Amino acid sequence: MKYNYEYSKNDYKTPPELYERALNRFEIPKFDLDVCCSEKNIPAENYYIQGQKDGLTENWKQFNWCNPPFNECKLWVRKAFIELQKGNQTAMLIPVRTETEYWHNYILFDDNVSIDWLRKGYKFLDENNDEMGVFKNALAIVYFGG
Repeated sequence: MKYNYEYSKNDYKTPPELYERALNRFEIPKFDLDVCCSEKNIPAENYYIQGQKDGLTENWKQFNWCNPPFNECKLWVRKAFIELQKGNQTAMLIPVRTETEYWHNYILFDDNVSIDWLRKGYKFLDENNDEMGVFKNALAIVYFGG
């Protein structure tokens, strides 16, 4: 498997099988809100589009999806944890970086947070829904609640 994923922006679309996996985990047909998306990447009925509404400051809904910019994960993980305290649940696709402070503070040791550890090799989609190169780092879907 050739790893030829190239990082040049922050709004690549989630591989559909990962989005479906998260829906199945929460046993819901769709998410109430995508808290961090672009105009070409909206997988939920309601959404906060970058530049129009800031998902880091707005209130979230009961069931949320978040595929954040990977270079801003700590901000989004912290916000998902705060929203969990309000009773809102979030599925978040992020790189596995268990050495970081935010993994230790908000993910690894909380009984209300669970993790689907994913194998390497997923392909994100570009703005035309074409598969990109393989993303070479390990990913996880982190469930805040549920």
